[in-house]
Amino acid sequence: MNAHPPPRPLRTLRQPTRRPFLRHLLGASGLLAGSLLLAGCGGGSDSSGGGQAQVRALNLATDLPSVDLDAGDVQFFGAVAVDELRAYKALDTGTYTLKVKRAGDGTTLLSGSYALSKDLSYTAVIWGRETALRLSTLPENETNSDIPSGSARVRIFNATVDTGSVDIFLTASTTDIGEAQATQASVNSGGISGYREISKGTYRLRVTGAGDPSDLRLDVAELTLGDQQHSSLILSPGASGMLVHATHLVQQGAQTVMKNTKARVRVVASVDAAGNVAATLGGRTLAGGLRSPSVGPYQLVDATSAELTLRVNGNVVLNEARSFTAGTDYTLLAHGSAAASSLSVLVDDNRLPSSTSRVKMRLLHGAAGVDPLTLSVDYLALSSDLAAGTVSAYSTLNTSAAARIDVTSAAAPAPLYSAEDVVLQSQGVYTVFMLAGNATPTGVIRKER
Repeated sequence: MNAHPPPRPLRTLRQPTRRPFLRHLLGASGLLAGSLLLAGCGGGSDSSGGGQAQVRALNLATDLPSVDLDAGDVQFFGAVAVDELRAYKALDTGTYTLKVKRAGDGTTLLSGSYALSKDLSYTAVIWGRETALRLSTLPENETNSDIPSGSARVRIFNATVDTGSVDIFLTASTTDIGEAQATQASVNSGGISGYREISKGTYRLRVTGAGDPSDLRLDVAELTLGDQQHSSLILSPGASGMLVHATHLVQQGAQTVMKNTKARVRVVASVDAAGNVAATLGGRTLAGGLRSPSVGPYQLVDATSAELTLRVNGNVVLNEARSFTAGTDYTLLAHGSAAASSLSVLVDDNRLPSSTSRVKMRLLHGAAGVDPLTLSVDYLALSSDLAAGTVSAYSTLNTSAAARIDVTSAAAPAPLYSAEDVVLQSQGVYTVFMLAGNATPTGVIRKER
């Protein structure tokens, strides 16, 4: 379970003031070695002639604030909070049915058969979300003395179901990652890299979307890797599924939690008569001048309270303190007339559908003065009676190569917006915007992911 294939050669990266940065790749990449596939049930059975394994638990599930972990029919760890690492406990060697439950609730959310070997140590990582829960037994039995003096080895575990493939950069603080090679490229959701051998020291950690250094998901000023030390860098998702948090877990040692301090915010302009919308947050420009109807791009902002200023056609219509939650995506919808504009702060859930054959879709009604709207796909209503300035809940539906989308109002004899032969891609997340600015409401379909 713990054996690694022979090291493969890897091109060495160098930094001006450090020793060679990367030496070689150890171990296999891909699915987590030591995360046994969830199989049938079974109790604790000793098949290796006695002995014990050491197991500790780490809860990284995003929407389960506290969980119980049972081994067979016995509670092994109770009420493990999010980001909490519980100390090792001993289990007799054998195969166990490990069960994850919401703390204090007898309902089993996840159950599977896991083999624990004699004299070995594991961290049981509980991750994902309640509708797509995972449990991985992370082995922690590498020999530190195999690492040359002055070096460390680190592996990356992408413990998410939503982020997709990401790149990880461990660099000097001033390194431009647009000009750098990723420390570990293309770690898919649910995947783990092999160990990378790196000079000991303190690094700046950045996580981006795979192949896109401008798609920054996490930026941590300092991550310290100790001399002759194995460790795991475990990523977990923010609330909206795009930004990530990180946990640095030293083999059989301490945990360091590194929470994201950013949120993502975009401005949507939906002001009558092609109104021009500008917005700043804490003096930083979010939109310099969006002509309605327009949907601006997401931008990273500090997840703290700051002064939000909204201008329409150059006139200040709002100036007040606003705060945003780290790891969350927001839409700032400016709507109404130029003389009486309003701002709606809407939370965006850009998490992927749990099934690869499904998509998510919602309706955003930004056309002030227009009656409540209904969104239909292939003549089936997904949301109805949606008032101006609000957004519907997400609906899940099947993928399609030629969907028909209609937005209607009870007061209008014909659809306000129709689109035919729309391709709804697997695990896509879509928003249908109905926006003001032109003579009649304008429909826009945006694929968020």
